[in-house]
Amino acid sequence: MGLFWGFIGVLIFSLTLPATKLTVGYFDPLFVGLGRAVLAGVLAVFSLKLTKNVLLPIEILPRLIIVMLGVVIGFPVFSAYALQHIPSSHGGVITGILPLATAIAGTVLAKESQTILFWIASLFGSVIVVFYSLWNQEVSLRFGDLFLFMAVLSAAIGYAEGGRLSKIYGGWKVISWSLVLALPFVTLISIFTFQKDDLEAPFSAWFGFLYTGVFSMFLGFFAWYKGLATSGIGKVGQIQLLQPFLTFFFSALILSERIDSSMISIGLMVGFSIFLGRIRFQKKATPPKNRKIQ
Repeated sequence: MGLFWGFIGVLIFSLTLPATKLTVGYFDPLFVGLGRAVLAGVLAVFSLKLTKNVLLPIEILPRLIIVMLGVVIGFPVFSAYALQHIPSSHGGVITGILPLATAIAGTVLAKESQTILFWIASLFGSVIVVFYSLWNQEVSLRFGDLFLFMAVLSAAIGYAEGGRLSKIYGGWKVISWSLVLALPFVTLISIFTFQKDDLEAPFSAWFGFLYTGVFSMFLGFFAWYKGLATSGIGKVGQIQLLQPFLTFFFSALILSERIDSSMISIGLMVGFSIFLGRIRFQKKATPPKNRKIQ
């Protein structure tokens, strides 16, 4: 069930980049990145109020701040700036390194262990992705890739810490309180970055904004954190290898972006390398020696 909930979360997240791309050019990147957190935060307040949930222990406040900075602020803002310079389908390839980043964060923060084969295969997959970004001249490494790598790093840390907390307090409660904690800050920034001209933005731009607020920032984390808490951060995090392919599909469907053979080939190689790292070799148990009866 952990893998199932993880897949539902990845399916929702795979639409985030195409949906964000719909808003680029119409809204300020900060409004796109933090305005969605305002919408999700309001939903979180209503959810906590309806379920009459009490406050979480004050001692976990620093850990909630880490989750907030990673997935509520860091990833949305960095990805919004990145998509000003790169197509969302290419961003899907770059985020293929997110499983590796999540596994590293899970090892450091949650003390999870992985095999040597896992690290070798995952590192190989990351090298392939970086090589692709250097080889593809459409993208400026100074802008697009840099912001997207920062988004990946933010998400990985937020995923790992949120997964740890979800084992104790429940995934939906962790993301809800993280959003509530960020609500005053993101509301203030959103007010200053909102322009009157934004009201004249097309329906597609507002649809993308609403999707990222309701699904990517709120409901998607219900499933994702539940999966991480149920089956482990490293194990479930590997489901993210499917996200680039799903992002390719939605980018072609929604944005009519072209998917070339090299992009698909790189995605397959990255997926295979991470899959290879999940192989576990079990030692055969040696039968106990028969004891002589004296």
